[in-house]
Amino acid sequence: MGGGSNRLPSLERKPVTYHLQTPWENQTWIVDPASDYARLAGRPLAGGSPTGSQQFITDVPRCLTFLINGTTVTTNMTPSQDDLADADYYYLGGHEYDIPNDVAQILINAGYSDYVTLI
Repeated sequence: MGGGSNRLPSLERKPVTYHLQTPWENQTWIVDPASDYARLAGRPLAGGSPTGSQQFITDVPRCLTFLINGTTVTTNMTPSQDDLADADYYYLGGHEYDIPNDVAQILINAGYSDYVTLI
């Protein structure tokens, strides 16, 4: 199943009672040509929207990775190896994970309860 943890494993396994499905968003085009995602189109396409709120045939789903440090949760579409190594926990975008109670509570408290369900 996976997900990442940079904490040393304890002798005791944590109970896993929550399921996490990492979020994603549709992207059609990027206004900033210096953006990592400008290569998707590089210009507005008829019928789409920059945020993907109006779905269009050219929309490309982009996944968001959760990076957890202490009780702080950030999302990143293009995490580097250093981002992952520096995080206490990370959950790569576009994947589903069974997660321990303490990690679920951090995500819920940070406002990501829509992506966490009780097993």
